[in-house]
Amino acid sequence: MCMAQHVGGSNLAAGLKDAYLACSPVIALTGGPAPMARYRHAYQELEDFNQFEHTTKFNAHVDHIARSPTLLRTGVPRSNARAPGPVHLQIGGHHAESVMTEADLELIVEERYKQVPPLRPLRIQGKSSRRCACSMPPSVRSSSREVAWRGPARRRKWSRLRRSCQIPVATSLNAKGTILDTHPLAVGVTGTYSRACANRTVGESDLVFYIGSHTGGQVTTRWQVPRPGKPVVHLDIDAREIGRNYPTNCGLVGDAKTVLKQMLDAAGRRVRQSAHRGSGTPQGFVAEWRALRLRPRSIPMPCRCARNAYAARSRAVLPERAVLVCDTGHSGIWSGTMIDFTRPGQRLIRCADRLAGVFPARWRKMRAAGYAGCVLRRRRRVLLHLAELETAGALRHQLGSGGQQ
Repeated sequence: MCMAQHVGGSNLAAGLKDAYLACSPVIALTGGPAPMARYRHAYQELEDFNQFEHTTKFNAHVDHIARSPTLLRTGVPRSNARAPGPVHLQIGGHHAESVMTEADLELIVEERYKQVPPLRPLRIQGKSSRRCACSMPPSVRSSSREVAWRGPARRRKWSRLRRSCQIPVATSLNAKGTILDTHPLAVGVTGTYSRACANRTVGESDLVFYIGSHTGGQVTTRWQVPRPGKPVVHLDIDAREIGRNYPTNCGLVGDAKTVLKQMLDAAGRRVRQSAHRGSGTPQGFVAEWRALRLRPRSIPMPCRCARNAYAARSRAVLPERAVLVCDTGHSGIWSGTMIDFTRPGQRLIRCADRLAGVFPARWRKMRAAGYAGCVLRRRRRVLLHLAELETAGALRHQLGSGGQQ
């Protein structure tokens, strides 16, 4: 939850961009114009309510204190239902004076909204898995070159499904750590911040299964990996995402845990033999990529050597349940491609827009969850966060900072 007086509303609207792009639930409260001050050039004020329309899932006025409980109870479920995101409530008055009064209000705490997602759909009736199989072309049904591409969806059920079906796994940058980079089915991060072996695997597959993905420009290399026309199965809790960027042979609308459990039950205890070994296979692509990355060059490249050294050092020192926090741009590229997650519980948090606005909150959340942390930033940008790093150090947070040239 974050708050600002009316003067700071525009800054808060801009700050919610990262949370909106990262699908993070946030409740934002701001002041707003008082009725007697509208259209009269009040000091340091402008009408900024509409600025929140593009960075929130729900944007509403609170004009009377009696409406505060009901609108909060509306906003909280909106923030973490389906794909989570920010909501904004504007309270009348420069400092929200319209609710600074006494009222007899009932306090209602709904425990289910303390988790994401707050509600999971019941088991879907019918033969959705069979319908999916029937909608595939015959050549695809018998193929051994499927690939599953997943966003930051459910981890445990997905792990059991890919072990059962022996499906190679490519991830988005936000989902890095869902499968360890040392796992034989892992091919790495795909898209523009990617490993070439991951894009190659997705590109040469016969079928792509998207789980919790927006299929945006970054993760699909501007909608070229996979190429349009490839058979696609898409699972997402938001029906609007099905078929948005790729025509879908089979769309599954539902909670990832629930639907994956159904697919796991349909697969039964059969364990398919892996057909992904040797050259020209996903494991072969990964081996070729690793060999090429470590191949010595005739012309020394100090920057490349420094990146390799930093990646090797990170693999050695990052403990279990470590969180690597990186900015967008080069920091995100290096984190996704050069650093391997080799221990359980390791994960990556990449800022979708800018790290400066969310840095302190991310540290507090990691500390509360018992995670150790490491920051990868451009060296000159570390100056933006010296105060937060000092505070984290004073509170004895476990953290490190990796600077780049």
